[in-house]
Amino acid sequence: MGAKTAPFDQQRMPASSSDTAVRYRERRQQQTQALAQLDCLKGVMPDTLARLAACATLRAFVPGAIIVNEQRPIAFLSFIIRGSVSLTLHDRAGRQVLIGVLSRGDCLGVATLFGDRFRGATVRAETVCYLVQVPLTEVRAMLPGSPELERALRQIYQQRLVEGTLGRVPLFSRLSPAERIHIARALRPMQYSRGAIVLRQGAIGDALYIVMSGQVVIEQNGQVIAYLEEGDFFGEMSLLTHQPHNADVRALTPVEALALPVQNLEALLASRPELAMQLREVVEQRKAASRAIRSDAERQAQLSAMLEHGLRRGTHILVRDLSLCKPGCRICEDACASRHGAGRIHFSGLTLNGIEIADACRQCRVGAECVEACPEDAIVWNESGALFITDACNGCGACVPACPYHAVDMRSITPPHQSPLWGLWQRLQRWRTPVIPLETDHQTQQRANKCDLCHGYNDLACVSACPTGALRLVSVEEVFPL
Repeated sequence: MGAKTAPFDQQRMPASSSDTAVRYRERRQQQTQALAQLDCLKGVMPDTLARLAACATLRAFVPGAIIVNEQRPIAFLSFIIRGSVSLTLHDRAGRQVLIGVLSRGDCLGVATLFGDRFRGATVRAETVCYLVQVPLTEVRAMLPGSPELERALRQIYQQRLVEGTLGRVPLFSRLSPAERIHIARALRPMQYSRGAIVLRQGAIGDALYIVMSGQVVIEQNGQVIAYLEEGDFFGEMSLLTHQPHNADVRALTPVEALALPVQNLEALLASRPELAMQLREVVEQRKAASRAIRSDAERQAQLSAMLEHGLRRGTHILVRDLSLCKPGCRICEDACASRHGAGRIHFSGLTLNGIEIADACRQCRVGAECVEACPEDAIVWNESGALFITDACNGCGACVPACPYHAVDMRSITPPHQSPLWGLWQRLQRWRTPVIPLETDHQTQQRANKCDLCHGYNDLACVSACPTGALRLVSVEEVFPL
């Protein structure tokens, strides 16, 4: 397996042994001091460090062992006590990119900790490594009462976010980690709300913009001609041609971007002529794509439908092959309703490239409107990246109008009936103490209802029930490659 595991706090304190109690306290103090010496935890209060040590596990990895796979969710925050690890990921062109090498005092897992379950890097042990791992559930529980811990970890998160974003951009992925770090120092972080105009057609360009998170659309004279997301960049045409921007760039979701000022970009291109050539190739490709889509009415309609129905908001969608599905068949919808007590998927005839798209939750990766609208924080992501509704839902219904794709509704929940004897006791009590009834017995409650890809089950009810294999959960790239 490449790893050995032992509790960081290896012994428990017998209640009857005062000597053991002393040794236990000394060992706990040593563990806390060991964490305090890590650079990533500088300034964190001792009691918080002690809580981390109490729920931590020490793991050892041999050289070459894969500690984290970029395609799998992370369950732990890991602190490097000894040794070094390499971080690699794949850029938008599919090439493996070295992001950097981390050693003692660094930590892993901060991206997942702060809610970003859709980025990842592969972490490989370069030497014999010792990691202290704390479950992310435990760390999240500590953050509200430990602002210094949240501040320290969020600073690391921001740094990794910038380095990872640059690594995912093919234009910069060929650079060395040191060169990317140099570029990162010149980047200006930018934030835009949903619907905001990031760049306006006719304005003079002053920076190259890189999408760090979120999604934007490119609109030329009011017509959508392109769609960009995490790892894409824009604004380069104006900088290279010294002409005003030829299109608007509008934020489809809340967007975090990195702006590289024109003077820094020009210095980079002057020192790396191959990057200048690569950037000009991108410009020519985008010009050709823009001309093609403006002359292709079907492609325009598909792009508009994709945006209107939110097909790129998540990573996967439910689709069915109509050639394998009998007309009027509702087996998948009935299976969904049977499992969950109410239907969560429907089909209204939306087809793209020969397949029908299910009307269901898009599991929006960024800026999910239902999450923003929920006053109880009852809609959360699971480890697979699906949004599910927790028991914190109070039935207020705020998420229903918030969803732009009509994927959330309300369903009735009737509380379970009490036992006959308990019901008789309640009636006797009401007879002895007459009151004005303010609520009816067995009051029906409401709860939000949406597809969560069968959270808590090992299969998708709709897909499992399909007798012909017509229904599938597929990558959005398979339906609408961009």
